[in-house]
Amino acid sequence: MIGNFLPKETFKSVDDITFCLEKNGAITQKASTKLMLWKIDELIEYISKYFTLKIGDVIFTGTPAGVAKVNPEDRLKGFIEDKQVFSIKVK
Repeated sequence: MIGNFLPKETFKSVDDITFCLEKNGAITQKASTKLMLWKIDELIEYISKYFTLKIGDVIFTGTPAGVAKVNPEDRLKGFIEDKQVFSIKVK
């Protein structure tokens, strides 16, 4: 399971959603969808030309700066806007 989905209506604009990842209490990634090369709706439109997308499908687009190795016992917390959306301990 990836996590709970947030309705599009939760956000003022999907073209400017901030998100970040903390690893062991330190921010390792922080960015916004406004920095993406293509807007989310443009990606969905383009992908839909080649694949049938259904509710619940996930599109992976890459990652912002800050990619690093994750080790056993690391604690990760993910945030969308100011809301924590997950917290895990790596096994």
